[in-house]
Formats: sequence, structure tokens, C-alpha cells
Amino acid sequence: MLKAIIHGKAGRIEHNKDDSVSWSSLFKAREDLLTSTVFERFYYLSDEVQRSMLQHWFKACFGSIPTDVGELEDISYWPRFTHEHDKGSNQVEPDLILNFAKCNIIVEVKPPAGGDQYFNQWQKEIASFLQSEEYQGKPLYFLAIGRISVFNVQQWAAGLLKQYVELNGIAALEWAAVTEHILTLTTDKKLTKQDDRILNDILEGLSLYGLQTSPFKWLDLIQYNDFLPLSLTETYITSNLKKQIFSNSENMNELLNHSFQPLNLQQFQSSLKA
Repeated sequence: MLKAIIHGKAGRIEHNKDDSVSWSSLFKAREDLLTSTVFERFYYLSDEVQRSMLQHWFKACFGSIPTDVGELEDISYWPRFTHEHDKGSNQVEPDLILNFAKCNIIVEVKPPAGGDQYFNQWQKEIASFLQSEEYQGKPLYFLAIGRISVFNVQQWAAGLLKQYVELNGIAALEWAAVTEHILTLTTDKKLTKQDDRILNDILEGLSLYGLQTSPFKWLDLIQYNDFLPLSLTETYITSNLKKQIFSNSENMNELLNHSFQPLNLQQFQSSLKA
């Protein structure tokens, strides 16, 4: 289904009675689809790549860092727990639990353009999991991805780690950091074909949310002092105009709205060899 959406073959579905929406629009609006796209594929990655991603996610961990989590045994999607508290009880539904041999990780996902992470949700998810039968004394970690500030993480983690002694560490990062790390992994020459295909599938899913899933950046081309090739227009940007444009925007549409002198391919090739 992901491939059909990416290539515009998924069509539209009915929305209300007299309206319809594209699968692409629906996909972007649902955090559950983002969760499943990433972690359904994470499950099939090799242990080595899974560990690399976890180490990156918990790089800025408050508390201890899970260096050896053991084998990934299962992933529980949207488990429902009962949160018992002073005023009664209510149902709590984390996005997922990563069940490793040596620890459990609660994961809360927010899409790039969705609502923010909030403290009460974290607290309820941690408390309800610790009250559940699924908690069997393993070290517990909490991971939040998307829509969170560093200041909030520091404040919230300090309180939660003090409140719950069973909680070993809390980490949070944005989807842009997740995507950038996956791009780095795909450049590893030792990566297996299977891992490479899975990681690129994840990147395609993330691209639907407007994330930068290509290593190419316009600003990288500024290293060429006098010539900046644009293959679509066969033009180049002179030094002064180039600095002016790039200081304001990296958007290609803005670049194409300017008039440039024709690119001299022979001159450009010579400059690269110099």
C-alpha cells in the first residue's frame, strides 16, 4: 500500500457523504500510519542496524543508556492499559512497546505536523505499563519521537525518573534527526541488501511527511566558487547572486524564478578538475 500511495496509484476514499480525500492526504494526517510504516519495517532489520538506530535515538538520554538490549522479541502496537490513580481509573494507549530480551521501551510518536508531546501522556503511559501484567521487572525506557523541545525533555525527564524508580532512561528527538541518521546508514558499504531495502522503504514513508529523505542539499553546491549547475535548466548562478539567494531560501522554485546566464559545460568541467 505504501508504494501505491507514493506513486499516486492508491486513489481516493470517501470522506463523509459527499466528499473524498486522497490516501496520501489521509496518510499524512494519521500518526498511527507513520508509526506502523516505520516500526513494522524496523522489526525486520538486522540486530546490528536495530542497535545502531537505538543508540542514535538514545544518544541524548536522560538516565542510563541501553547499550545491550538483547534481541527484539516482539512489538506491541497500541496496547491498552488501565491506569489506576487516586480519582479512579482510565484507559491508556501508548503507540507501541518494543519488547527486547533485556528491556522494554515505550514509544510515543507525534508526526512532524501533528500535535505536541505532553507530560501527562508520558506519565500515564509509564504508570499504566508498570501496573500491567506486561511489565515483568525488565528495565524500562521511554522514547518520544517528534514535536518536543529539549527544554521540555529536561524538565519532564527529571521528574519522571525521580517518580518511577523502575524507569531507567528517557530520550526524545525529532523526525528530522531520525531521517538524517537513516540516510547515513544507507551509505554504509557493509549494509546488507535486505537492510538497505528496508531502510529505503522507511525513507519513502517519511518523505510523505515532507522530511528531507535525500542526502542532496542545495547549499552543499556552494563549494564550487563560480559555478552552480542546475541540470533541469542548464544554467549557473554567479557568485554574488548565489550568495544572495541562498541566504534567503533553499527552495528550488525560488531559484528557478531567477534569470541566469547559460551554463558553459566545458568551463564547469575544467573548474572541477582544477
